[in-house]
Amino acid sequence: MITITLSPDKARRRLREVRILTDVSDADLDVLAAAATWQLVEAGEEIVSHLTRDTHVFFAVEGAFSAKLKTALGRQVTFRQMSAGAHFGEIAALTDTPRSVAVVADTAGLVAECPAEAFSALIARSGVFALAVSAHLARNVVALTDRVFELAALEMRFRVYAELLRLAATGEHTAQGVLIREAPTHEVIASTVGAQREAVNRELRSLAKDGVIQQTKRELLIIDIERLRESLHRRAGATTSEAVDWRL
Repeated sequence: MITITLSPDKARRRLREVRILTDVSDADLDVLAAAATWQLVEAGEEIVSHLTRDTHVFFAVEGAFSAKLKTALGRQVTFRQMSAGAHFGEIAALTDTPRSVAVVADTAGLVAECPAEAFSALIARSGVFALAVSAHLARNVVALTDRVFELAALEMRFRVYAELLRLAATGEHTAQGVLIREAPTHEVIASTVGAQREAVNRELRSLAKDGVIQQTKRELLIIDIERLRESLHRRAGATTSEAVDWRL
């Protein structure tokens, strides 16, 4: 990581882009900004290392990031993918425990590194911020509950459908369908749904052959979103993800 300096006004503007900081007062943002260190990161760089004892919280204003773990045999599991406006590292800051996952930069980016003391102090003095942090943690519990259900109850095909629908929730609506720019690689999708990359490759090729999706390099176009939704609903039944993540 390369440390850079931002003016107080620019630091406040950039922090305002982070979702849990949207409604925090200017005065509180200025205090947080004064405690933060701005870091440029490179693609592939590990920002947080699994089981380390550091407790900094990171606010991402540029770039894409993945929270993941790797087994002793090298198999990788991706728990969460994050883009600009996200934050990570708050679990260690709130609980003073070792890092539960590693966070890796998927692209070049810019993050604000904030000491745990400054993060906790803002929670203590700002009810708006405390509520935003609590709501974020609660949403993560809901999302992980559905992912555990999918892993336990659904075949790989339907786990891929669920992941595509989650990606579509933040995609761009076009005349042809929902466009996902900078889509995750097949390897990342495989590590997210608990499958082998080859199996995910076959499933995505099958969807493309049936006209459900279209892939071009790192762009993914979901042409027939309703087919994915209906197929997954018939198999999984009603889930919170259907009510929240699949909304289009």
